[in-house]
Amino acid sequence: MKTFFIIFFTLFSFNLYAADTGPSPQAIQKTNPTYAEAKTLVKKKEFDKAIVMLEELLKDSKNSSNPDVLNDYAYSLRNLKQYDKAEKFYLDALKIKPSHVGANEYLGELYLITKRPEEAKKRLEVLKTCNCEEYKELKEKIAKYK
Repeated sequence: MKTFFIIFFTLFSFNLYAADTGPSPQAIQKTNPTYAEAKTLVKKKEFDKAIVMLEELLKDSKNSSNPDVLNDYAYSLRNLKQYDKAEKFYLDALKIKPSHVGANEYLGELYLITKRPEEAKKRLEVLKTCNCEEYKELKEKIAKYK
């Protein structure tokens, strides 16, 4: 029972991380092996393959309400320049967990890519108190934006 709690806590309490951080594929493996494989593809920047697996996962309501899965899917879409679709899934992740660090950072980056720096600043404001790398990274990107 203790092991189950540790795995559950690791997977569901620390889902504040960005697509390339967060629970490792090894941590995810025991509860959702398909997501673990998709997460590995995201980390390897094999976004086209990751999207196929993530789309299949999103057909299951358990996964479609998981902000980490939604964030990884949006992250992959954004990296394939499918900005409108990526934005929708980042926003879906944030509806479930407004403080999701990865979704806030990456949505801010998407806003910069799509020339909406004021929207990116709103994402930065959400991250302001997280004391995290994502805040620093987005802040730097906003400062460099022109």
